[in-house]
Amino acid sequence: MVIPPGVRSGQKLRMSGKGYPVDGDRGDQIVEIQIVAPKDVTLQERELYEKLRHLETFNPREDLMG
Repeated sequence: MVIPPGVRSGQKLRMSGKGYPVDGDRGDQIVEIQIVAPKDVTLQERELYEKLRHLETFNPREDLMG
């Protein structure tokens, strides 16, 4: 399965023809995405996350303003 960019935790994706077989045909499989943040990060990982945070232009609260 290819996970599309911008997918959110809790979002459901359909895999056509990959589900449970019924009468010789296969149904669709529904996959729910769960994004889990790492609990323990190394110093190098933390530094990289901080660099990314400064470069990031995405504002998750943009649609809430208004």
